[in-house]
Amino acid sequence: MGTPTEQTMSTSQMELNSTTLDKEQHDTNSEQIQTGTISDNIVIDPPKELMKYNGKTKSLESNEDLKAKPKKRARKAPAKRGSASVANRSGKRKRLVSFEPYQCKTQILSEAFMSTPEADHIRYAFSRAKRLVVVVGAGISVQAGIPDFRSPSGIFKTVKDSFKLKGSGQSMFDVSVYHSENSIRMFHQMVNSLHSLSKDATTTSFHSLLGKLAQENRLLRLYTQNVDSLESSLSGLETIAPLPAKAPWPKTIQLHGSLEKMICSKCGYISAFDPLIFNDNPAPECPECKELDSVREVVGKRTQGVGIMRPRIVLYNEYNPDSEAIGSVTAADLKSRPDGLLVVGTSLKVPGVKRIVREMSLAVHAIKGLVVWVNHDPPPAPLQSCFDYDIRGDCQLLPTLLNNGDVGSTAILHSSKGDVKNRFSEATTTVPIVQAEDKGDKQPKQTKITDIFKVKKESHPPESSLTSQSMSSIKDQKHKETFTS
Repeated sequence: MGTPTEQTMSTSQMELNSTTLDKEQHDTNSEQIQTGTISDNIVIDPPKELMKYNGKTKSLESNEDLKAKPKKRARKAPAKRGSASVANRSGKRKRLVSFEPYQCKTQILSEAFMSTPEADHIRYAFSRAKRLVVVVGAGISVQAGIPDFRSPSGIFKTVKDSFKLKGSGQSMFDVSVYHSENSIRMFHQMVNSLHSLSKDATTTSFHSLLGKLAQENRLLRLYTQNVDSLESSLSGLETIAPLPAKAPWPKTIQLHGSLEKMICSKCGYISAFDPLIFNDNPAPECPECKELDSVREVVGKRTQGVGIMRPRIVLYNEYNPDSEAIGSVTAADLKSRPDGLLVVGTSLKVPGVKRIVREMSLAVHAIKGLVVWVNHDPPPAPLQSCFDYDIRGDCQLLPTLLNNGDVGSTAILHSSKGDVKNRFSEATTTVPIVQAEDKGDKQPKQTKITDIFKVKKESHPPESSLTSQSMSSIKDQKHKETFTS
């Protein structure tokens, strides 16, 4: 054995010789590969700088070891924004279709719009729809004499001016009104006025359209935010309160309750709305709780308290007693593959209603259905991509739009972008689109109520200037042309 210095020198010399040999071997193999003198089945050790470092074992491993390892499964790309999905039997979400955000087209609902290709597109799509979903708000009842909430002449504004509130009139629809006796009295006065308006109001032409869709069995569901119960008064649009947790469900789903019922805040007893008990009494007692309490007193048991009766409407910042049932109805409707969505007379300020519209639009677009917004104001910016058409105007003209003209065989087809592919033939578009005069149409009667909720009814020009005799002559001429051809 030599000295430590000699051992160190010999070790360094060996490492240097080894490195030199490896480099010479690598250069020789590279020259043989370039000249083609090396066999393909000869395994060549890669140079150390090309080896992969394994952080777990703190060592270098060759390419053969890397090939022996199983490859990791490639991760699926996340679903694009705007893709529709359903749950399969295993409970996992399965993507149905992906599409680009829809381009919302803004149109003005007027007589001139009735003969445009866009109107033909809407008319054709909804005439072929078999599972329509309609979401409505307070705007559909303005023509009936019931004001909306957020317009300059709406309920929030009139309540603020009438009761001289410091904040917005929306505070009268918050659950905090039950914190003081004075606010309870004002709330009951307002509710009694709205109940009287609802009782005296008559249904509009748009309500009649909803009833017609229900009778034709083409309405899958009607989601209403209104508390006036005008929709449920029509045949085929009846509802149930409270909403059952399991099917079958009614056609009309009241998202915010109604003024037709009142409920006990303690035991949940439901009865018909009685405005008399809300006149001067800020806290009307529940009859069921009083009866149960008297029986317990006779038996010698302690009292459990008496609940307070209140209107069965959902206020801001409170729990909706029908929330679980509404979720079940929505999930069932999504599985039913709706083929059309109509959102009318609502500003979509409530988060729960926003979610229903967003999910329904995805399901409708998954089967290339049409989603239409009808209101005086545009839809919320985050939801504009959900709609194919943004129709600005009075919703009472919507029945005229959907019922005008006959849909021919060359009708407009719905494309993936919501655009119009084909136009109607010139013969169809040049025929005057008219409606026969409806002699049985009654104007809604004027309601006598407190000055808090007076509404000026808008007057519309006559929709047709032709008589029923001229309309029948046009039909006879088209009938003859069909058989002669």
